[in-house]
Amino acid sequence: MNFEIVYNILGISALSACFYRAGGIGKPFRSWMRDWTIPGLVIIVMVFVLKIKAPWWAYLISYPLMGGALTTYLDSIFGYDNFYAHGFLIGLGILPIVIWGSLGWIPFLLRAGVLGLFMGLWCKWFKNDIVEECGRGFFIIATLLIL
Repeated sequence: MNFEIVYNILGISALSACFYRAGGIGKPFRSWMRDWTIPGLVIIVMVFVLKIKAPWWAYLISYPLMGGALTTYLDSIFGYDNFYAHGFLIGLGILPIVIWGSLGWIPFLLRAGVLGLFMGLWCKWFKNDIVEECGRGFFIIATLLIL
């Protein structure tokens, strides 16, 4: 793997961690800082760093799918904040890019599974809000290396 790609993704992962945390802090920040900036970072990495080919509208459809997934921990379904499902759902947000683009099903499903597993285990191991949120935000971008 090209180390320049790895360094770029790790740097953007750190930025994603900051946005994810900012979205969880509350005032003076807002949750949209997490929900609607991180999908943009995912798309930036996929287009400009990983050079994944897909029609522009596949990215446009993926953006709100990821944003919507970021707005919920699925507690209304599970009765508790399910970070495994939260991460998996975020990973599934790029489905339109898989359907209409050059991304394969196996890396797509592997990334969604790994993202869900990492988020769930991270929150199981760490109970500090700052550490939890920064880790979850970091993993969203870092797992793009699987693609």
